[in-house]
Amino acid sequence: MKKITMILFLTFAGFTGFAQRTADEVLKMNSKIEDLMQNPITGVIVVKEGNVVKGINPETKAEAWSFDADKAVGEGTTLEALSKLDTDNLFASKRILKNIDGTPYIEALVNYKTVLINTLDGKVVYNSANYKYTVFNSQFLYGENQYLVKGAENGKVIASLIDLNTGNVLWKTEQGDAKSAFASMFTFKANFSNEAEVSANTIYSLYMGRLSAIDRNTGALKWVGELEYTKVFPTQNDKNLVVINSKGLISFKQYLNVLDAETGKPIWEDAIKTKYIVYLEDWGDKILVAHNSGFNFYNLKDGSKVWKKDARGDGLKKVISIDGDYLYVAENEMMLIDKDGQKKWKSFIEISDDKEDAINYLGKVDDKVLYLTATYGNMVDYKTGKKLWRGNLKFNAKRPLLNVFDEENNQFLVYNDEELFKFNTTVKDKPEPFAKVNIKKEKELNSIELFSWGVALSGPTEVMGVSKEGKVLYHRIYTQPGDGGRAWGQALATAGSIGLGVSAGYNAAVGSEWRMVYIDPATGQETGSSVIKKQNDKQLNRAAKQAAGSAALADVSKRFSQRFDAMRQSRDFSYIFAKDEATQKKVLVKVRKDDGTELDKILFENMRPIYEVDFATQSVYYIFENELRIFNNKI
Repeated sequence: MKKITMILFLTFAGFTGFAQRTADEVLKMNSKIEDLMQNPITGVIVVKEGNVVKGINPETKAEAWSFDADKAVGEGTTLEALSKLDTDNLFASKRILKNIDGTPYIEALVNYKTVLINTLDGKVVYNSANYKYTVFNSQFLYGENQYLVKGAENGKVIASLIDLNTGNVLWKTEQGDAKSAFASMFTFKANFSNEAEVSANTIYSLYMGRLSAIDRNTGALKWVGELEYTKVFPTQNDKNLVVINSKGLISFKQYLNVLDAETGKPIWEDAIKTKYIVYLEDWGDKILVAHNSGFNFYNLKDGSKVWKKDARGDGLKKVISIDGDYLYVAENEMMLIDKDGQKKWKSFIEISDDKEDAINYLGKVDDKVLYLTATYGNMVDYKTGKKLWRGNLKFNAKRPLLNVFDEENNQFLVYNDEELFKFNTTVKDKPEPFAKVNIKKEKELNSIELFSWGVALSGPTEVMGVSKEGKVLYHRIYTQPGDGGRAWGQALATAGSIGLGVSAGYNAAVGSEWRMVYIDPATGQETGSSVIKKQNDKQLNRAAKQAAGSAALADVSKRFSQRFDAMRQSRDFSYIFAKDEATQKKVLVKVRKDDGTELDKILFENMRPIYEVDFATQSVYYIFENELRIFNNKI
């Protein structure tokens, strides 16, 4: 009881007694620091100041290596500055520094040149200044430690493969004529995809929709496709390619077809034409295609349907493969079918008020199906399709809906509209809230974390702890710097309010990343996926827990393309950018979610802080003009 009393006292006391503090160490550079990033594999802090890229050792805080772009790549030319209009402006904008996921490499854009640096030792393993072409796309090939580079040279599109072990160019191949920005400016942006897919022996390279097949070993150009495509998926039989093409600006349409991998020629007489593709599965000799109007298995050889009719799907939004069956949502209704396309439930189940409502969670728990949408929550018997509760639990669609699974008690803890609920398969009727709380800025909430004592709810300016019995253990509220944080606060609030839910409807479906799931025909089990994003298995063990906890927020940042994220958090800590009411200064406050204790308060000097939190050491790196300010962990 004493502990709770003290925590409640801190709630109303505002900032605790310790003083704001300045940096423990300051590394001064020769010019303004433009970017800052930490490589999660090596932990090295990388900064770019002027035309120099430097690596900072996270343990000693000393400079580990330095790369002088002026000496190594030369100064950028006027021609290169103009050519940038023809590259970066048309494609996803490049940060100055960018980590290559799951590797010790970081990509830097300096003097309009691309360099790849091994952060472990500062060795430059690729430098585009050594070549004549202008780089517009680069891609790390996992497993082989190779780097695929695409660029333009003398009006031609070239692809080049670099061996990062030796730095040798394995081959360079012309793919065709380069398209200028002005000639392509009215082309629908979805056709600007430049990602390559790699099979055992072939690289399928896209440039502005034009697909080329290149021999991976020799670089020989096998063929160039006749049509434009947006995405390509090699099938597991290595004989076919599934291709998607997106067309139109006002009337949006997508086309799916299958090509012969040896010739690049379409083998289906008629492509599947739809508003959007939802889900794909490769079964070796057939593929499952789920799209706006339904889904079915299609024979790879001729495109004929395996089932007599498509599974109903007007406004299909989501498909989940479960134990050989398919659970899917069409508009605001749910159905379960078997692998032969036959219904396993008698009727569709309504899971939301509106067909545009977001689906926050949909999955199997024990022998039940749990759904949490923007407006409803309930459980359904997996075998019969009968709702567990007589009526749906109603949610407020205008408020955030957050959930976390409690493995120890085999239940979900769900938050919505200032109430917390417990969902488990033994409850015979819809639950009553076990806690009612007063969140000051509820629309900004973006995280719920589970602890042995309960849950922590957090947003950009607020952190609250609630016990499993429903008691508020602590509540910390902060004020944003500036006039209510108009510029960045509102943008962050928007991200927080919808970031952790899965957006529903047409816009979400066309904006999501297409994914081909590969299935073993003999077992029906998933064997892999076309989306290659390796986990950072080598990350320091002491940081793994924290890094995993911050994954959802990283996803929010990616979706909204924020240049910075003023709030950083892990599972155990919130770092909140706030105004100190006593001094009116801008500070970064570190709050421990386990008990709401303020652990640190760091002075910042600008309204848009660029900083990194090293979750392994809990040090904070902050750039201000030409200074890298380092705040070591206090506790």
